Amino acid sequence: MHTLSFATLAAFAAIAAAQTSCPSAMPISLCCITLEPFSDNAYVWENVCGVTVPDTTILTASGCAAGTSLCGSQQYEDMYAACCQEYLSRLSD
Repeated sequence: MHTLSFATLAAFAAIAAAQTSCPSAMPISLCCITLEPFSDNAYVWENVCGVTVPDTTILTASGCAAGTSLCGSQQYEDMYAACCQEYLSRLSD
């Protein structure tokens, strides 16, 4: 399993409701630190990242690692399981 850069991933997400796999419309399975509406951080999304969305209530997640199964482990217990349509990542050196 490929683990994405933890601090730099931002995902367009929907909460995974106790699923073992994500639906085909949102095939990326993640475990994330934050999950909030795009509008909560719209200035950064639009002006720093160059990302716009038609619906600013769409949930976005950050601080993610690949795989919702991680959310059940002690190290990731306070994180959100998410199924995502797509993600943006900036991998750190």
